[in-house]
Amino acid sequence: MGIRDFIEYLREHRFVAEKPEALSDAEREEILRQAEVMVGMADAAVKELESVVNNRRVNLPEEHALRFAQDVFLYLKNEEERVKEKLR
Repeated sequence: MGIRDFIEYLREHRFVAEKPEALSDAEREEILRQAEVMVGMADAAVKELESVVNNRRVNLPEEHALRFAQDVFLYLKNEEERVKEKLR
């Protein structure tokens, strides 16, 4: 799954989370499962980026790019966590 796919799934999840009562139990479980996977992927990406910063020599522009990417993944992870809370 690429970042654009992730964002599209997040958009869809937000939409269905607006009216969670309209979902069947099976639909809710599937969306929660997808959300768990997405949160795990974002968390893994943040950790991997941190590992690169900590274990390799990177120049300042590269470090800024890595930190920016971390911030993006943290934001997406937090947004998907909010979806999960609405669906529970």
